Amino acid sequence: MADTGLDAVDCLDITDACNRMALYIDHHRWDDLGALFTDVIDRDYTGIFGGEPETITREAFIARAAGRMPNFAATQHLVSGHIAAGSGDEATCTAQVQASHYLPTTTGGSMWTCGGQYDLRLVRTRGTWLISSVTATQCWATGNFEVMRIAMGMN
Repeated sequence: MADTGLDAVDCLDITDACNRMALYIDHHRWDDLGALFTDVIDRDYTGIFGGEPETITREAFIARAAGRMPNFAATQHLVSGHIAAGSGDEATCTAQVQASHYLPTTTGGSMWTCGGQYDLRLVRTRGTWLISSVTATQCWATGNFEVMRIAMGMN
């Protein structure tokens, strides 16, 4: 996608959507999170959990997050280095992410942290940039992955 056609306001709005996604997940603000997405979302977390990319509804995306994230004692997704590109009513945003997940457990350490990248696709709808696709790619991880398995019911 060519990087022509986005002005500074577009770039700020796109970056803001990416930041809000991480913040709303960490703070369990599910209604606010839903307002950031299109009706249908391409979701690819295979770079972290394996499996297959999927196309799901906004409601299913929110329900999955709402069913898993509160199981952690705390999470923090730090997002930075945003690069927005696009033209017209379509854009992409690539950003670095470091995600920490805390859950006291008897099976080892209570923290799992990973670092990687978000790749988002967005579309402008009625003047608002909405996320239509989320890809999360892990580059590194440290700590006890069992924290993830417990919180996400992957045992």
